[in-house]
Amino acid sequence: MMNPDVALTIESFTPDEEHAFRIDAPKAVQGILRDIARHNERVALYFDSGEENVIITVVLDVEPTGFILDATRDPVTNQKILQSSRRYFVSAHLQAKVQFPIVQLEPITRDGESVFRIDFPERLTRLQRRDFFRLYLPPGLLQCQLPSAAEGGQESMRLVVRDISEGGMSLYSALSTSLKPGDEVQDCRLILEDATEIVFGLQVRHSVLTRMPSGEERTCLGCRFITLSTRMASQLQRFITRRQRERLP
Repeated sequence: MMNPDVALTIESFTPDEEHAFRIDAPKAVQGILRDIARHNERVALYFDSGEENVIITVVLDVEPTGFILDATRDPVTNQKILQSSRRYFVSAHLQAKVQFPIVQLEPITRDGESVFRIDFPERLTRLQRRDFFRLYLPPGLLQCQLPSAAEGGQESMRLVVRDISEGGMSLYSALSTSLKPGDEVQDCRLILEDATEIVFGLQVRHSVLTRMPSGEERTCLGCRFITLSTRMASQLQRFITRRQRERLP
């Protein structure tokens, strides 16, 4: 089952943290990657530089000396990844972030589809650091309304909320969007299940193309709150707490 509680962003470490969280035993490294594949965890593959150059994918298989990572269906993007001088793997293992640089990446064909073969890394970092609790929502439960100014004067947009926390949210868009990392949007609105309206400002942190289980590709916008009043933050916190309790056995 995919883990929604770990943000798939590249983590920066101090020298002490790098030493503390580093795993370099070959069997341990291989075991972690096998678990990631077995649990179908999401993988963020960063390439070139900047948070906008990233795809969300999965580990398809693990071999004796490496593993198979699914590629995109866009040959241009796949070629950019192959030609990139900087590639990074980020995923989750038992609710801890796992990341390492990819040194060698080889394009191969598997069942008629393009995939990447990657050698096991010599070492990786595994970090468990909790930020805001991230609530993963059923598809279509909540929609976020963005004002027309966010889309160059077009009509306002309603984007599906994939997950939400006290720090921000991820939004799905089935349509192309002009929003890009760094953009700020004010007067966004969210209607909760009890008809409470939350009004806030967002900053787009990253934008990635994600392939859904159905095969449909959507744009996922990772956003953080930049203006959220104390009263509305409390209302949002109550909503997240209530939904979290409903999930407990």
